[in-house]
Amino acid sequence: MKHPYKALTLLATAGLLSTSGFAETMYLRGDFNGWSTSLPLSDVGGGVYSATVTGGTAGNAFEFKVANADWSVGYPGGNAKSVYNLSGDFIAYYIPTPAADGWSPAANRVGYADPGQFGWDVMGSFNSWSAPVTTLAAQGNGLYTGDYTVATPGTYDFKFRKAGDWAISIGNDFANSAGNISLTTTTPNELISFQLDLPDGRFQAVPVPEPSQLWYVSGGALTALGVWIKRRRTAA
Repeated sequence: MKHPYKALTLLATAGLLSTSGFAETMYLRGDFNGWSTSLPLSDVGGGVYSATVTGGTAGNAFEFKVANADWSVGYPGGNAKSVYNLSGDFIAYYIPTPAADGWSPAANRVGYADPGQFGWDVMGSFNSWSAPVTTLAAQGNGLYTGDYTVATPGTYDFKFRKAGDWAISIGNDFANSAGNISLTTTTPNELISFQLDLPDGRFQAVPVPEPSQLWYVSGGALTALGVWIKRRRTAA
């Protein structure tokens, strides 16, 4: 049963999505507006569309998704789930363009500004889902990362979940009710970096390179170091 509609302030104007060959208005729909079309997404640049709602209660959870007017198109496949931030606000982002960046999902990413109300665990078949294999560390602006050494090569399933609580989770298409994410390791004791990027609506789990595979330039000489530069979008 959906929550009854309550007054919310729209901080976005209508946006006509024309990226990747489609041109129709998409809406932020959820418990907060009775799943209606009252919150059209606005083009905020760089192929990103957004809408913001206010008037919620900090920490209260709700389900949501991005969809067109007649529900023939909607992302993610199931409903996503989050909570209001300390100000009672929620900012959603939609990135329709396919991205060959190694992150998942590959296109139609639905993310949101970090509400800052909880952390994230990685749960999976590594230990029969019995306990978190790692609790991710906040890196700022909605990015969370953590490492785990997978002892035995093989294929494993995992999900991200709210720290200590299955009430909110992220699966293979970023929905709360989505399927498991699959990971395959090929060498014993392989160190895997789990990365969850809330605003961009994406995640990845990748092997951590050995020190000899990293590089940097110092004093005119080629030396060993890894450099990761990531453009972040800060919340309004």
